[in-house]
Amino acid sequence: MITGFVFGQNTANLTVSIVNTEVTNSKLFVGLYDNEASFKQKLSAIDSIMIIPKTKICEVIFQNIPMGNYAVAVFQDMNNNGKIDLGKLKIPTEPVGISNYSVRKSKLPPTFKKAKFTFCGDTLIFIPLTQKDQ
Repeated sequence: MITGFVFGQNTANLTVSIVNTEVTNSKLFVGLYDNEASFKQKLSAIDSIMIIPKTKICEVIFQNIPMGNYAVAVFQDMNNNGKIDLGKLKIPTEPVGISNYSVRKSKLPPTFKKAKFTFCGDTLIFIPLTQKDQ
């Protein structure tokens, strides 16, 4: 019983609100990362959620997340091939979004250090998806 109490005190829910989604039958992938290596490769997310957007604003909730530093990466798979399609210079050709990261402020690829945020309780973050013309 004490273990459950301590566990409950050290975890919380992270709500991610994704804006600018395309309302199509394409899947929206949301990944939660806790280190640079997995974030850089976009593999081995500690948790991930896939939804099909029904509105231009979607919310997903990661439940019972331990306190710590995290980054979130989102992409909408417009052609439903299960991966982020890249164009010249390995720039995504599908809508993407990263926590704490603005495409307009930087043209460099996001790093975990720039995208991370400290999670210390129930939190809501907003992530806008890029549009194809950006």
